[in-house]
Amino acid sequence: MSYKEKDIIHETSSTFVLREKDSYTVYRIGLTHSTSDSSYKLDKDGLSLAIYRANYINKTNNKELLK
Repeated sequence: MSYKEKDIIHETSSTFVLREKDSYTVYRIGLTHSTSDSSYKLDKDGLSLAIYRANYINKTNNKELLK
């Protein structure tokens, strides 16, 4: 399945949340490709959890880079 930019709900410097057919999926951005981290129910609570997870990953990744 192909996705469009409008399917990206939230984005940080190292992650993004993609609205898929049946879930919100958090992806970690890599050098050559992105990998899925976790998926959440396609509802308001699921979206909140996905955004929180993406922000958490981004925050911890940035702390690692500063070491």
